[in-house]
Amino acid sequence: MADIVLKAEGVTKRFGGITALDNASLEVRRGEVHALVGANGAGKSTLIKIITGAYSNDEGHIFLEGKDIRVKSTFEARALGISAVYQEFSLINTVSVAENIYMGKLLKKQIGPIKQVDWKKVNEEAQKTLSLLNSDINPQELVSNLSVAQKQMVEIAKAMSNDIKVLIMDEPTASLSEHEIDNMFHVVKELQKKGISIIYVSHRLEELPIICNRISIYRDGKYVKTMNIEDATKQIIIENMVGKNITCTEQINNAGGEVLLEAKNFTSGRSFQDINLNLHKGEILGIAGLAGAGRTEFVRALFGADKRDSGEVYIEGKKVKIKSPMDAKRAGIGFVTEDRKEEGLILNMNLHTNVGMTILDKLKKIIGLDLKREEVLTKKYIESLSIKCRDGAQTAKELSGGNQQKVVIAKWLATEPKVLIMDEPTRGIDVGSKNQIYSLMNTLAAQGIGIIMISSELPEVLQISNRIIVFAAGRVTGVLENHDLTQEILLDYATSHKTVEERGEI
Repeated sequence: MADIVLKAEGVTKRFGGITALDNASLEVRRGEVHALVGANGAGKSTLIKIITGAYSNDEGHIFLEGKDIRVKSTFEARALGISAVYQEFSLINTVSVAENIYMGKLLKKQIGPIKQVDWKKVNEEAQKTLSLLNSDINPQELVSNLSVAQKQMVEIAKAMSNDIKVLIMDEPTASLSEHEIDNMFHVVKELQKKGISIIYVSHRLEELPIICNRISIYRDGKYVKTMNIEDATKQIIIENMVGKNITCTEQINNAGGEVLLEAKNFTSGRSFQDINLNLHKGEILGIAGLAGAGRTEFVRALFGADKRDSGEVYIEGKKVKIKSPMDAKRAGIGFVTEDRKEEGLILNMNLHTNVGMTILDKLKKIIGLDLKREEVLTKKYIESLSIKCRDGAQTAKELSGGNQQKVVIAKWLATEPKVLIMDEPTRGIDVGSKNQIYSLMNTLAAQGIGIIMISSELPEVLQISNRIIVFAAGRVTGVLENHDLTQEILLDYATSHKTVEERGEI
């Protein structure tokens, strides 16, 4: 018998009238990397939160090293040796990296009759933990100054600072570059050697054969099966996740000759320099590049969310001044941000409010807002985008990641945009929801909306884009028609130091 370190047996969890987890099971062996996969809403996150004490289960049992445990809080879970790195950050932006890593267990020293925090020791220990991740993050840096990828690394360091038996990693590579992912896999393998068990949740199915030993699949809140990773081809995993075959959404070219948006000479310090691009009506324009290439910084400046040193914007040939997101919205630009939970939604508010927040000017009445119109509009998008929810009165935080993303898209569609910027539109959502997003993008393009899409997943950029612009070190190194392109070609441009002007391609 293999040494089972963690076991979930007959676990059920209900929220009101909804059963989020129904008689679910899981067995994790000591020192293995065990993948947990399923579509959004399959019950993975609910099971994780029960194991870590964030939720209590209504039925069933959790066993740790053969002992029946009922964890009442995440503090109890960590004391037992169970830590988790969630897809949503749980960091405090206003304090240092080291303080976040050792929050609640700060090392102290005796000074006379008083114990004080030994900040030197705290920083030293934080540096050791970060070094295990091959990270060059300064432990004294404020978390608010870190990038999304760096914050993810701090979350992992925070979990690793505990004396762990089981480490749960929920979408750990979603915000990381290829180099950082390689470092992550190295760390995971080192933890394995120490006998630590890893529960690895990821929608990036191509990662699983590289890092995992076994895989458990969930669907609609129920356990489906567990397989050795060598027996789990991508197609088999997908079929078990969704209960059917998925037709892959392919590139459709709806681009016309009319230039919808033009950006000229965009520059912002070291983030990006001399960026020029145009977007045609009905075109899906992909922006590719490695982490730190300046892609997100550029589109945020284009949208007016961040300042730029220089740059002009033209919509349908007319110069427009964009100094704020409000200006961008008036000009007909919508922005689906990469961080839907922090910037895209108000999680504690209902879907009506989230969809209506971008069109308050249109909902105004003599007294108050036309809430009936807001409700009707939300219902329309729930139906047209196939948002899985009870109704528009449900709060955004109760939805799965894929459905939350659809709500973000709905709120911007409500503004009737001419241009829709989508930054990492499928990050952290399952393969079925990804194809729904791709299909929606094609539908919007067919209606004449121009789409600018940033994605760190090169297969995604190649699958859906009509043209691809490649960024490297804040410059445009390639403007490519999406014909016979490969990941290797895109990576060649993404690692180039020559701009398109220097190559003589413009």
